[in-house]
Amino acid sequence: MHLSDIGGGHRYVILTKPNSDGNVVMANFTSARYWKEWLVTFRPKDDKRLFDKKTTVNYADAQIIPVKKLIEASKSNPRGDYVFCREYHCKRIISKAFQSQYIPGEVLGELGSQYPIESAKYTNT
Repeated sequence: MHLSDIGGGHRYVILTKPNSDGNVVMANFTSARYWKEWLVTFRPKDDKRLFDKKTTVNYADAQIIPVKKLIEASKSNPRGDYVFCREYHCKRIISKAFQSQYIPGEVLGELGSQYPIESAKYTNT
């Protein structure tokens, strides 16, 4: 699921199912021109609905957030500009998250608990 503008003008993508506490991991897209880590990039040709310029994922600002907060944010978004992010884009984003040097540890831990096979590819566990 792809959300826009709940935290200041960026688009967000939810990367996990809710955990037992009702929280999900999400990350935001940002212009590739301004971000220092280009582990994954998208261009308009990848999905014109989501990307209007060269875009990357800002793993440093990835966060764990309560689903309740997302529901509240959706109620205050009159535009309702929510679209599904293609599954293969989400898989790329998740895979590269395990390679990011900027992703917060608790976010990486949650991703690892939900995607243990992917996590094992990049860790010594």
